[in-house]
Amino acid sequence: MTDTVDKAQYDSRWEGMWGGGLEPGTAFDAAKPSAVLVDALKTKDVDSSGKRGFVPGCGRGYDLVALLNAGCAETVGLEISPTAASAATDYLKSQGLEAPRAAVQQGDFFKDDVGTFDLGYDYTFFCALHPSMREDWAKAWARHMKPGGKLITLIFPVEPEPRDGGPPWYVHPDMYTQVLTANGFENVRLEAVDASLSHKGRGGREYLGIWRKVHSSSSAL
Repeated sequence: MTDTVDKAQYDSRWEGMWGGGLEPGTAFDAAKPSAVLVDALKTKDVDSSGKRGFVPGCGRGYDLVALLNAGCAETVGLEISPTAASAATDYLKSQGLEAPRAAVQQGDFFKDDVGTFDLGYDYTFFCALHPSMREDWAKAWARHMKPGGKLITLIFPVEPEPRDGGPPWYVHPDMYTQVLTANGFENVRLEAVDASLSHKGRGGREYLGIWRKVHSSSSAL
């Protein structure tokens, strides 16, 4: 595994995939939100009522609908791929949802100012990033979250043994803990996901992590 990567070149692969005609239910598009997210939004660990939710790497936007169904007042999705952003906008419209209640922007999670949020969700985003981007990922989440805001992470793919290569890259809950706690978050909940709640083929390879933004660290500014 290389230590660094050309980010612009790396990011271009997503437009290549979406531009090639990524259909619902193929590759990483599961055609619906994860049952883990839907379940987590019902617990006392997450208060979504009236909140502003954010999903970077939102794909077709299924998770934005889940956040709204759980009570969020407004959701924003972000996609590096113009084709993905357009596909998500079309999907949301098919569900009777439009801006400002549900909006998808094309942009860069690491650079763009999309405001601050009460609730964030990260699933197949962290594992899609080259490992050299992980510290910057945590810093960006720290910028995007309001103090006291909750970040839900569905940690995947957790394998029995570490491996090189990706995406998706090998991940582990400790990797999230290391970068998030160094950038102003504390852990609220961290546990293995029951396989019955996972998408087909992902059972036994997922952890749920919920984090609270508690302060701004010097590295997050």
